Amino acid sequence: MATFSYIALNPAGKEMTGRIQAVDVNEARLLVRGLGLRILDLHQGELESRTLLDAVKAFARLLHGALGVRNTDLMLFYRQMQLMLRAGHTILEALEAAGRLASRPRLSRQLARCAERISAGSSFSAALSRESSTFPRIAVKLAEAGESSGELDAVFERLAVLTERRTDIRRQLMTALTYPSIVLLVSIGVISFLVGTVVPRFALFLQSRGKSIPWAAQTMLDVADWLSRWGALLGFAIAGTIGGFIVLHRLPAARLQIDRLLLHLPVVGSTLMAAAMAQISWTFGLLLKSRLTVLEALRSVAQITGNAALTRALEQAADMVIEGRALTVALDRAPIPPLVRHMAAIGERSGEMETVLEALGNHYQKELDARVKILSALIEPVLTLFIGGIVGFVYYAFFQAVLAVSTGGG
Repeated sequence: MATFSYIALNPAGKEMTGRIQAVDVNEARLLVRGLGLRILDLHQGELESRTLLDAVKAFARLLHGALGVRNTDLMLFYRQMQLMLRAGHTILEALEAAGRLASRPRLSRQLARCAERISAGSSFSAALSRESSTFPRIAVKLAEAGESSGELDAVFERLAVLTERRTDIRRQLMTALTYPSIVLLVSIGVISFLVGTVVPRFALFLQSRGKSIPWAAQTMLDVADWLSRWGALLGFAIAGTIGGFIVLHRLPAARLQIDRLLLHLPVVGSTLMAAAMAQISWTFGLLLKSRLTVLEALRSVAQITGNAALTRALEQAADMVIEGRALTVALDRAPIPPLVRHMAAIGERSGEMETVLEALGNHYQKELDARVKILSALIEPVLTLFIGGIVGFVYYAFFQAVLAVSTGGG
């Protein structure tokens, strides 16, 4: 028999350590799991005798546990809950199982706390609302509706679909910016190398020959000299501008103005609007399908727009609904496309609002696909021309200077 040391999470999500006697590591793993623990680390010997690799693994686990829960983690959780509830498990059993299966320790701990609250007599939606750092208001509202209707499995399916769609929209927007960002960074690196290393050496070469420097080469040398003197300050200024923008965007009043401006930018504004309308339409439709009132749906959707101007507009629309106005009237002042107001009016008159909103979401998803392609098609050639022009000018200056030296010209 050998001694094995372990680090594991108990059902409450708390990390604990211990030792166990077993023939081999497989038996030790079975024995630890038999205690109802989720193994984080298991190895032969004492905890104090860890190698450097073990310490690195421990740090990685700590970092992993501190990271936020991703949309993909939530999507998997919702799917697991849907399947387990349809298989006949109680909400408590499903939560405990999902907590053990969660890939993120943080999510595992949150689900364990939810299970504890339910065991103490709390409802699932109330338990979920205490974990607002991970589960949005929409999840809580849908859970409340599912508890009232007895259709929690359907609620988890809808949450999984919503999360998947939101993830796809974000991925599309990020994909449109990834290639241009990489090209820009690589180009900045190449230009910095040319200006900071190659150009100064080239200047020394020309000066040693005692030749007059052609205008293109002189321009390049002047730029290199200016950057060597003021480049650091320029870098700090750019970093300060970006940092200032980030800080401003966190201030409610400034964020409202910035987000309002973003919606009116050419190409970018229409792309952001299409993404927001697809998300809002799908979410609104699913909330109504789950038997939430128009007011509850409006307030919930306002939290997931990702744009302060749209959030403010939907909150104001919710206030107008409280006053007794129709949804279409409440949306008149919102900065949304006329098509949305028109389709909402059709849905309101026909009583098929959920179906209309689903179709509207599909329409804007297709429009988003087209907008992302247009955005990529515009950014890539502009970047290519800009970077290519700079690099081309540098090479032209080189060849002009070399030709002048070789022919004795100026």
